[in-house]
Amino acid sequence: MKNIINQLFEIEAKLNGDIAKSVQRNFERLYHELQRMGYKVVNPLGQKYDERDISIEANVLTNSNNAKIVKVLKPAIYQKIDETYTLVQKAIVIAE
Repeated sequence: MKNIINQLFEIEAKLNGDIAKSVQRNFERLYHELQRMGYKVVNPLGQKYDERDISIEANVLTNSNNAKIVKVLKPAIYQKIDETYTLVQKAIVIAE
């Protein structure tokens, strides 16, 4: 399932402009169905990078303590097991 989620995420990230707007509803429905199946996909794009966050693996391009996530290569994926979400994939990001 991680591979399917990663492919959906990558396709969504590659789309831009009018094309992205026309298929955004489709992506929202796909993510909704994944959520119904017990998966949560987290895109940390734009968030402040915190090295203590265990759900993120980052390539940090600056020495600043105010690094921001500027690109997400893979999202964080959680799976609901026994009413608790468990991290099954760390987000892979670039921060600067």
